[in-house]
Amino acid sequence: MNDKYSKWMFIIFPAITMLLGWGLRGHIGGGPFGAMIPGAMVALSLSMLLKLPSNLTAIIVVFGVAGIGLGGEMTYGQTLSFLRDPETMWWGVLATTVKGSIWGMLGASVLSLGFVYNRLEKKTIVMAFLLLMFGMLMGFKLINQPMIIYFSDPGNPRPESWGALLLGAVFLLAYLKYKVAKDDFKIISRFALFGLIGGALGFGLGGFWFVLGSALPKEVIFKSWWKAMEFTFGFLLGASLGYATWLSRKELIQFGKMDSEKTTNLNIYKEIGLTLLIGSLIYWIIPESLEPFVDATSANDGILMSSLRAVAQILVNYSFYGFILVIVVMYIPKLAWQIGITLTFCHAAIDLVRDNFTDMQANSPGLASLWVVFLTLIVALLTAYFNRKNEIKRSMFLLLVWSLMIISYTAFLITGRWSVSNMTLGEMFFKQYFVDMIFTVSAIFISWIAIKKIGEASQDLV
Repeated sequence: MNDKYSKWMFIIFPAITMLLGWGLRGHIGGGPFGAMIPGAMVALSLSMLLKLPSNLTAIIVVFGVAGIGLGGEMTYGQTLSFLRDPETMWWGVLATTVKGSIWGMLGASVLSLGFVYNRLEKKTIVMAFLLLMFGMLMGFKLINQPMIIYFSDPGNPRPESWGALLLGAVFLLAYLKYKVAKDDFKIISRFALFGLIGGALGFGLGGFWFVLGSALPKEVIFKSWWKAMEFTFGFLLGASLGYATWLSRKELIQFGKMDSEKTTNLNIYKEIGLTLLIGSLIYWIIPESLEPFVDATSANDGILMSSLRAVAQILVNYSFYGFILVIVVMYIPKLAWQIGITLTFCHAAIDLVRDNFTDMQANSPGLASLWVVFLTLIVALLTAYFNRKNEIKRSMFLLLVWSLMIISYTAFLITGRWSVSNMTLGEMFFKQYFVDMIFTVSAIFISWIAIKKIGEASQDLV
């Protein structure tokens, strides 16, 4: 068994990695597609610590992307507003704890499937995802749509999905309990448990930053309570996943040895062409085709149209997009790095253009799309290049981290937040640059760990 890395390395490395990933998610890309960022980053960090083969690591990254992204379907802006009012504070704490626990539990459960991927039949994974989506549909209908328990503002209602994700997780875990081997389910249930704990603590405790912010005088310089919450959420969930990995390290390293250590690559033109096709499918073709139908039938009470709308709602839900990504890598595993790295970056590029080039979006949408494709092609080519070299895991980790940091720095420059005219030193540090400094320090720290503490030790299993 590999005990080169201490328990604290297993905790701190993924914790800081997910702190950064979660912060970037809220900074350059929200929603479930933005949550692909911490999912990919934490999956890579855990696989590096375990020294798993690169081809298995690529699969795990895709499951991390699919799993952690699921929780991004939940709305929580109005939920956090409860924390600012003393009369509703504890309801807000309950709500963030519930939503965080569900996010962590479901995300960790799906992520763990990647670790045992080479021990499961494809049909088992397919059925698990189908039951996950069926459970979500039941949760929408039985809990969220009737608003039996509602964690947003009833006066300005927004669709909630925490109940859908909860029943999705229950259906997924119940099926896996019945279907997979005892040793495999032990791993899955451990990740689910620690994901639940880390998510509950991360979002539940992280929400207290809003309580603190509402109690402080209005003239206080630091006001980035939302980012403080995201950093706390990412740190504690990443730490919990790291601890679950450390507890399971003996089994996971042994499972990793079942995987072949070297695979051939696709033709580079085919590899990149398929990646762009899949990205177009989940980011453009399906949403543009089905979302108008969902919106148009929202007021229709007919049985047929209501049923069709329910199916369409699942097809435009991130659970279906994650299912597509998993299906692709199950049958074309050589695309796994492109799915995990390039498509995670791709949506960050989409958010960059959409949020910061609004005039271009309105006046020249074709040019805006070309910019996204251009940026994505650069990362796709780099992914293909590093996949054909040594130290694949380390290179992919650094590529993902710093390509996303470049997106963050670009947004920083475009929005003019670099300007410091008439600012005091305290305002510069605590108001203008604080979040970006946390990003930079975190990125440098985890890059240093990847290069100096883990990189050389990973050479035996690339």
